[in-house]
Formats: sequence, C-alpha cells, structure tokens
Amino acid sequence: MLILITAAILSFMIFFPVVVATSVFKVLDEKQSSKFLRIFFPKYYLFGLVLSLTGLIIAIFDKNNMSLIIFLLIIIGFLFSRQFLMPIINKAKDNNNEKKFNILHRFSVLINFIQISLCVFLLIMFWK
Repeated sequence: MLILITAAILSFMIFFPVVVATSVFKVLDEKQSSKFLRIFFPKYYLFGLVLSLTGLIIAIFDKNNMSLIIFLLIIIGFLFSRQFLMPIINKAKDNNNEKKFNILHRFSVLINFIQISLCVFLLIMFWK
C-alpha cells in the first residue's frame, strides 16, 4: 500500500509542472494565470498533505520507520509551503517585488524537488 501512496504523490507532483503549469502559461495571460494558481496551489498542497498523512498512518501501522520519517518530511514540506511560504510569495507578487518573489519561488521549487526525490527514494526502497 505504501508504494501506491508514494507513486500517487510522485505522479501528481510531476503532473503539475509537466501538464498544468505549461498549459496555464500557454493559454492564460499573466493576470489570469496568477489568479488560477492562487486558487490551485492551496488545493495542490492540501492534496499532497492528505496523501502524505495517509502514507504516514500506514507507515506507523506497518512499523516502517524509514517510510515514517520520509512521509513526515514530505508532510512538513507541504505544510510549510501551504501555510507559510505561499502567503509570502503572494505578497511579494502583489507588491511587485520580483527579486523576493523569484527567490521565494525558487525555494518552493527546491522544496518540491526534495519531496519528489524523497518519493523516488521510497519507490526504490519498496522495489527491492
């Protein structure tokens, strides 16, 4: 079951930049895409949080300590991004502070990359 939860997290996290983001920026202008992403991202992070919490609960019952730690790290990434980082990024965008926005956006991308890497690590671990 843990392998399925991990694959689901990894799949939706890869789906966003490959499909959603590229489509949004091709179809919508900057104002519309910004509006869309402000509605989308809280749901994106919440979905990841729910899946990760599910993985954490299963890892607890399976007594799988490595998975438990990794799911906990992934959860922290989603919570931090949703509750702390996203509002600051939005404020920087609203204040036309491009430098701050770019730094914070890169930080959010780094968090996503780390979460994706953790999922890949888990999948490799489960595969063996």
